[in-house]
Amino acid sequence: MTHLTPTVGSIVHYTSHGTPGGEYTSQCRAAIVTAVDTYQDGDDHHLGHVSLAVLNPDGQYFARTVQYDDGAETPGSPDCPSTSTHGNPFRYCGCGWAEGSYRGGTWHWPEGSTIVTPIKTGASK
Repeated sequence: MTHLTPTVGSIVHYTSHGTPGGEYTSQCRAAIVTAVDTYQDGDDHHLGHVSLAVLNPDGQYFARTVQYDDGAETPGSPDCPSTSTHGNPFRYCGCGWAEGSYRGGTWHWPEGSTIVTPIKTGASK
């Protein structure tokens, strides 16, 4: 699997927290990476902390050390008798399965993000 690595200037999504009472729900917002931590795992994969300039409809928000979230679903028990209902119509199951979603206060790549090859500058002959 190919891993994307954020760089300063990358466009990502930030997931807002929402409010505890539900007046405002958690929402995806456009964000620009302003700094990238240098901590890597043993395979040189970026572990995900970045600083962001988040663009909200009514202003900007600056967030430091924002953690990456892949939005993966939580697997349930392999013995679940009703796996056909996972995600249709239910968002969770008694076996422990839960629909994938992005946690508030995290960042993720926009859907369909791909690796971009840098353009070489200079005169060609």
